[in-house]
Amino acid sequence: MYAIPTACVSAMFVVFGLYVLITQGATRLFTPFILMCVSTFAWQGAWTLLFQTDNPHTADLLVRGGYLFILFLPTTFYHFVTEVAAQRREQPILLASYGLCFVLAILLPGNEVVAGYQHFFFGYYPVAGPLHPLHVVQTVLLAGRSAQLLLAARQKAEGDARRRLDLCLASLCLYSFAAMDYAVNYGFGFYPPGVLFIGLSLGLLAITIVRYHLIHPYAVAATIAHEISTPLATIGMHADEIASVWGHVFKGYRTAVTHGLYEDHDEVGQSERIGQLATAIRREVSGTSAMVEMALASFTLDRLDRGDFSRHSVHQCVMSTLERYPFSGDERERVTVMPIDLAMSFSGSDTVVVFVLFNLLKNALHAIRVGGDGAITISAVQDQDFCVLQFRDTGPGIAPDVLPYIFDAFFTTKRHGSGAGMGLAFCRRATELLGGSIECSSIRGIHTTFTVRLPAPDTPADRALRKTPAQHSPRWSQGQ
Repeated sequence: MYAIPTACVSAMFVVFGLYVLITQGATRLFTPFILMCVSTFAWQGAWTLLFQTDNPHTADLLVRGGYLFILFLPTTFYHFVTEVAAQRREQPILLASYGLCFVLAILLPGNEVVAGYQHFFFGYYPVAGPLHPLHVVQTVLLAGRSAQLLLAARQKAEGDARRRLDLCLASLCLYSFAAMDYAVNYGFGFYPPGVLFIGLSLGLLAITIVRYHLIHPYAVAATIAHEISTPLATIGMHADEIASVWGHVFKGYRTAVTHGLYEDHDEVGQSERIGQLATAIRREVSGTSAMVEMALASFTLDRLDRGDFSRHSVHQCVMSTLERYPFSGDERERVTVMPIDLAMSFSGSDTVVVFVLFNLLKNALHAIRVGGDGAITISAVQDQDFCVLQFRDTGPGIAPDVLPYIFDAFFTTKRHGSGAGMGLAFCRRATELLGGSIECSSIRGIHTTFTVRLPAPDTPADRALRKTPAQHSPRWSQGQ
């Protein structure tokens, strides 16, 4: 009778693990979750047999075998939380905790961690050894640190991100109640309730993962990026090869025509344009690759680590954007960059800022095409603690009734198929995560100006940003 709950929970965690694997796929976040499922399955399975056996020797083996997995459970839960909260700086603590687990596991055959077993009304149960309190302290510290990470992430989260963090916190609370089982290790004779709390806790996590797509978006984004980037890289490589040999081929072709070995029936300049096609293909590939990277960055914005922020040149970011953008026709000539102080810099991620400028340039060129004429001016100035970038186009402008919504998720005024509504909300979310802001002003038929503010290095704004927990749950949109 006493083995029935443990047997049910043990079987349930096989279902949890398989369910999440089938519905969400194997990802980085899935790894700690499946470790929790496997550990719980093995622990509860061992207790199922332990509560039924009458053989002391078998009981001793099951006690030590079951505790092998109990030792790792708190660390696997903490591992899961570090991934949910995107706290890569917790890696040293995580590795140290896993190391302690392995040390205690090595000592399990002796009596240092588990000093044999005791018989209660429900069956045999482990007795705490002299080093067992070390595992209890480890459990308490990891649970406390997990709560800190989740609460810090929750402060800046919104919408579904906050709801899934709430469920993770609820799961942590239920999980913590399972620590009552440790009292039985010290001789208190009650049926260990950890089986119930662990079952509810990890079950709630499984629901959170599937209901709020805690894993799935990252898996999809990574898969799409990989599947698109690989053929793009191949196309680009082939274009480079064509460009490298075409000069020799064309020289031989002209020599053959000159000496009458081949009669040229092509239109004037047609052969020369073939060489230009390779360059055009490479430009398109580079631009498309940048868009793929930007889409992936939209999914992973909330995983930015402010501890990795560094000083970057504003001028270099603007030039990098213009170099990577796949201009067509006379588009490049429409863009004017005002003189930017080479010493002007911001604190943050240059990759994210390039993607922001990439979006603004894309929107401005689209507006000019729709309006039929216009030009773009990019400028930057220092304003106290911030670098202020201005992106101005003289396209048709934005209607007053549309302007308040351009940063909203999935909002777009482009015709169906021309825009998915993913650009300007990315820009807003990115600048906020960098500690800055983005604003837009527009006069219909005259201009549209986007103003991007980024914190300068070693200023009060920059230092305040580094002390503030990173925000989560990026929202997507587009604009114009």
